[in-house]
Amino acid sequence: MYKKVDVEHTMGDDEPTDDHGFLGVGNFYRPKKIMRPISESSFLACFTKNNKLKEIMLQIHEIDKDRNGYVTRNELDDILKLNYEKELGDKNLLPFITKFSSISNKILIDYKGFKEWVRMAILEHDA
Repeated sequence: MYKKVDVEHTMGDDEPTDDHGFLGVGNFYRPKKIMRPISESSFLACFTKNNKLKEIMLQIHEIDKDRNGYVTRNELDDILKLNYEKELGDKNLLPFITKFSSISNKILIDYKGFKEWVRMAILEHDA
């Protein structure tokens, strides 16, 4: 079957891409940035200064159509950076995101656990 399909001469607008941004031939559609570390207190301060948790959860629910309670690390990273672009845009968020990885698949993040962790930090700050 593969010999019947000419894949070498089919470059066009509908080229497949993967979630990590690889386009092939060494190109990525995501800009390469040097991610700087961020402390847990600075990370949580974004939420305590400007609580966008409700908006973030609405965006997550749009992605999680089957409501299994998980999104990928990249999806959560992207959503957080879209909502807090100035504060988190060039920061490495994986140390905080991976705390909520699924036991069976480290790429999947339990967003309900993440939400609860952030919510508790907001409550502690307000107390």
